[in-house]
Amino acid sequence: MATRVQTRNLKTDANAEGSAWRPASSRRMILDAARRKLRAESFNEFAMEAVAAEAGVSRRTVYNQFANREELYCASRLELFEKIDLAMAEIKFDLDQPVEKMLRRFCKAGIAILLSPESFELRASRARDRRAFRWIEEQYDHRIDEPLRLKIEHFLQSLMLKGDIENTDPAPLADSLLMAINACVGDDGQAETNLKQPPVFTAGEIADIYLKRLPLKDHALAG
Repeated sequence: MATRVQTRNLKTDANAEGSAWRPASSRRMILDAARRKLRAESFNEFAMEAVAAEAGVSRRTVYNQFANREELYCASRLELFEKIDLAMAEIKFDLDQPVEKMLRRFCKAGIAILLSPESFELRASRARDRRAFRWIEEQYDHRIDEPLRLKIEHFLQSLMLKGDIENTDPAPLADSLLMAINACVGDDGQAETNLKQPPVFTAGEIADIYLKRLPLKDHALAG
């Protein structure tokens, strides 16, 4: 069952709620402070009072902007997801290129997204809070894993239409590549300590391994 969090206003721009005349709105300062706290704290440790102290504002100011810690937690994480959305939109396949070259570019882009500071913070939050606050895992699946999986599936379907690979169910193949990319950056969704390890494989190595699993036709790797 999806986790529902009641939020009044999750706008994240610095000029929210009529504060355009201020050099930095209280909402902006609170969100920045929340992000700093959540780099090391779990949802259970996260406290509105501590965020107020970190931001240099009163508790009342924090509660005027966010009804509770759930809303503040979500707002701070949603800003990170929005940055990932922009990077995700840049991933495109040029079907005029050889399959190998397209795969290498996709793997490189996927790994770059997962190694970005925003993604690292989100993956750490998911590892810490996936049981205490299911929202973070649901959002991660919806905003990162699922878009990457769908891009792979669409790519494979395009290759089938083009005649580069045999007709097959793209879902298992998409899951396989997504798992490989996640494993490359130490992400099993559970162990936060694994996230700090350097990538296990390069994008090219993952692409080479994955190519062997594709039902390629003879001409598909031709330049």
